Amino acid sequence: MKPKKTLTIALMLILLSTLPFTALASDGDSLSGEGYVVVPANPVQAVEEPKADPVESVQPVEAADQSDSAAADDEVQERLVGTVKLTSGNLNIRKGPTLEDEVIGKLPNGSRVEVLEQLDEWVKIPYQGTSAYVSKPYLVIAKETIKPNAGASKIIVLDPGHGGKDPGAIASDKTYESTLVWGYAVKAKEVLEKSGYTVIMTRDEKNSCTDYKSIYDELDCRSGLANKVGGHLYISLHADANPSKNFRGTVTFYNARNDLDGYQNPFPQESKRLAELIQSQVQPTVGSKDRGVDNKNYYVNRMNTVPSVLIELGVMTNAEDLKLLKSKSMPEKVAVALRKALDQYFSEL
Repeated sequence: MKPKKTLTIALMLILLSTLPFTALASDGDSLSGEGYVVVPANPVQAVEEPKADPVESVQPVEAADQSDSAAADDEVQERLVGTVKLTSGNLNIRKGPTLEDEVIGKLPNGSRVEVLEQLDEWVKIPYQGTSAYVSKPYLVIAKETIKPNAGASKIIVLDPGHGGKDPGAIASDKTYESTLVWGYAVKAKEVLEKSGYTVIMTRDEKNSCTDYKSIYDELDCRSGLANKVGGHLYISLHADANPSKNFRGTVTFYNARNDLDGYQNPFPQESKRLAELIQSQVQPTVGSKDRGVDNKNYYVNRMNTVPSVLIELGVMTNAEDLKLLKSKSMPEKVAVALRKALDQYFSEL
């Protein structure tokens, strides 16, 4: 290197070293888990798709430019997600992309679904291990950035307890268990799917899993869904009840025994570990008494084909627990707690 060029570089280095450096700162046993009370069902109003005059669909929102951020990480992925926007009722899920195709399910307002494919007036979505279609004008479609974790691509079957003609436990202020846990399930689905999980619900907001005459038909429908859709885990959400108004707390049940009818969950150790992880995250989040984990013969756990748990978030007949469970911020907090538990569960495999 020539002396003149060396001197120039040295002077530049001295000048750079004197520049200020700026750091950026950012700041008892369950009474509701298996007990069912039959009441008249409320009919569900469904939104029919437009028969003519195409509605201008919402264009996907462009993802923010993240070229100078962690988006350069190979693990970051993008997908399209549709959010149901209705003025009333529910959005029909159809077997095919026409009005003549069979209605096989419903999506309540605010539901979020992954968009597999966009057609002129229809959107293809994942549904119970296969695909189905919903009307495109009733979805707000946007790009979503996700960073897959240890549970990426895992299918979680989420069971909001009771529903349809069965309200479950009823609090002193007439709050239905089925309504309460539905809100928790919807938020959990949203949070888990943002982390890369696929979440399939056993029921919608107003309907049970199947139109049943015997409660065992309903329990079979729920406990058999994981096998039907290729699920990896099953989580049933409930809120407990007890004759004693002082009885309270959060508990998570699993099945590792066959002393009732000879049947047992085929993954007892995995179910127990899942219960421990969920209890360790959810109970402190709710803030009620820690009732621990318990090995019980609940049907949806015992007759399942995957690791399965049933969690009682709190006790609706206890005033303190009911206040905690009805807190507006609690569903999202519990959803995050569930996601942390599942992340840890899959990281241990």
